[in-house]
Amino acid sequence: MVAPAALRVVRCGGGTIHGARAVFSADSKYLLCASGDFVKMYSVVTEETLRLMGGHADLVTGIQLNPHNHMQLYSSSLDGSIKLWDFMDGIPIKTFTVGSKLLALYALASSEDLLFVVIPKSGERDTFQLVSVKLTKAAGQDVEAKELSVVLDGVGASPKHIAFGREGQYVASVKEANLQVYFFKQKQLNRFSVNAVKTKGGNSQFSCIACHPTEDCIATGHADGKIRLWRNFYHKKEYTFSTLHWHHDTVMDLAYSVEGTSLLSGGVESVLVLWHNESDRRKDFLPRLGSPIEYISMSSDGSLCCTLHKDNRITIINSNLRFSKSIQGLIKSKYNKICPPLWGQNVSLSILGNLSSDFYF
Repeated sequence: MVAPAALRVVRCGGGTIHGARAVFSADSKYLLCASGDFVKMYSVVTEETLRLMGGHADLVTGIQLNPHNHMQLYSSSLDGSIKLWDFMDGIPIKTFTVGSKLLALYALASSEDLLFVVIPKSGERDTFQLVSVKLTKAAGQDVEAKELSVVLDGVGASPKHIAFGREGQYVASVKEANLQVYFFKQKQLNRFSVNAVKTKGGNSQFSCIACHPTEDCIATGHADGKIRLWRNFYHKKEYTFSTLHWHHDTVMDLAYSVEGTSLLSGGVESVLVLWHNESDRRKDFLPRLGSPIEYISMSSDGSLCCTLHKDNRITIINSNLRFSKSIQGLIKSKYNKICPPLWGQNVSLSILGNLSSDFYF
């Protein structure tokens, strides 16, 4: 008789697909998202998983198209590395080892050999910095990228707490009740606080941020459900803001349309709100999306957007705010039942595709 073999976990599947903002390919045919320590590529038309790109040793925290080659993708991870992918073939081109845990990733068309990442501040607990990483052009697939420059101190750890303004001229960051705006060319830092703003009760702390693509306007979401539109923030005292309000709880994410003529917002109500021309009177809704919205992403041609949800689901939406597709990842059961094994000791199990069912072992 053969002694029973020890149970060995070969691979844990069903990673969270709402941990970082998703990215559309330049032609809007594909959707790329972080899923655990993988990067997944889906077909927008068929919802099929086309690529599963592995190589990171820890959670993927950010993905960005290469602004100078739209067939390539950057990904960052808690393992301290940035990978450059040919996502159409699903192969890694280069790995840049930064060393620190990378909590968020940003890429600008105006910065050819630089990426921006959020890292923990050395020697300080729960304190984070936005730094630029110079990408070395050294030969080889695995290279070090240790040339870091601090851009902002005291930033939030979430990817939606930082946004870059018009053509990368400035970067804005929110944390708790504070807004920072740093102007690269002038090397000027302006700080603002909602504590100085008169509010009619509620928690006005910042929850997310987005910058207008063509104008000097910053949209911020707040814990009290309000959206503030900041202008004239080149001046520390003469700044102005207006307020939009529909959400009854925290605004979870914001995204401008490509032209900047409309603003999308989402939160715990599971409703996507489209604000026209930044007006409180002109807005449309896409309700009953199933669960709270974590992230909103726009395609570069403006034809599609997508929402990532708490229940590990992606909803793809047309520009006219009509539902198009839904991609469901694995979800944790709310029940604690455990079924007895239904197979022998030498049977291996493989689960393929994107399944919405619950599995118990």
